[in-house]
Amino acid sequence: MRTSTLTRSSDRESRPPRRSVRYVRRIPLLRLGRSGSAAGFTLIELAVVLLVLGIAAAFLIPRLRDSDAVALTASADRLATTARLLYEEAAFRRTPMRLNLDLDKQAYWVTVLNDDPDDPEFVPDASPLAAPAVLPGAVVFSDVVLPSLGTVHDGVVFAEFSPEGWADPLVIHLANRRREYATMAIDPLTGRTRVGDGYIELRTTRDGRGRSAGRSDLERAMPRTRGDRAAD
Repeated sequence: MRTSTLTRSSDRESRPPRRSVRYVRRIPLLRLGRSGSAAGFTLIELAVVLLVLGIAAAFLIPRLRDSDAVALTASADRLATTARLLYEEAAFRRTPMRLNLDLDKQAYWVTVLNDDPDDPEFVPDASPLAAPAVLPGAVVFSDVVLPSLGTVHDGVVFAEFSPEGWADPLVIHLANRRREYATMAIDPLTGRTRVGDGYIELRTTRDGRGRSAGRSDLERAMPRTRGDRAAD
């Protein structure tokens, strides 16, 4: 009996230890296939998504580019409106007024001659018309043309509006980041303001009375332009 007991115990000692087995659950991978029950995208679906993104980009990118053109047009129209109202305001108030342009800071504002005979000077006006305005970030003054100064690219210049019904002939060229231009011009005898696309060169000569004689040049160069504002 002892012998058999020893033999069985020795057999147990000679057997290798049992290893614990762990079962790992396999996770099914996404497959690209034609089966309707597949959880992934098919190549056709991916192609459709890329096509939709391409169409959306084709519509959005031109609109982003057009924002600079819209800012240029709006700035030229606002300058034309300001000049036209300033022409009428000077005649109505019987007081000389000026449109001041800062070509370095890309800003403009209105001043009026004060009532002090001993110290006459142009000062900011309290009316909403005189509030300073700044060009949008995408738009800058390219240059300003005045007969007394010629073509000016920097500094501060002004155009004066007389209560007698005339104004300094003024031509303003604006540009945006895409190097597109707009031209704003004012007829000094009628207050007619015109806005045209592109860089339009106008002659601004003066007659013997010191007033501009270039109305015909303005009409020939900008006969039917967007933003034409005729005097009533």
